[in-house]
Amino acid sequence: AVYFSRSRDEIWHKGATSGQIQKIVEMRIDCDQDCLWLKVLPQGDGGACHVGFRSCFYRVVEDGKLVERP
Repeated sequence: AVYFSRSRDEIWHKGATSGQIQKIVEMRIDCDQDCLWLKVLPQGDGGACHVGFRSCFYRVVEDGKLVERP
């Protein structure tokens, strides 16, 4: 997958340096057409998130607090 990084202010290819590329299986768009959801194949060993987690969505809200769930 290819993304625009707001923090880098540039387009980047996921996995270009880490090797953790994303092969897109399915793309969905929300009703407002302002959000994409990508379903990707498993990325092999290692995490997909640049901080080492399997997914970038490793935080959950429990009782109004963020909790990490690797």
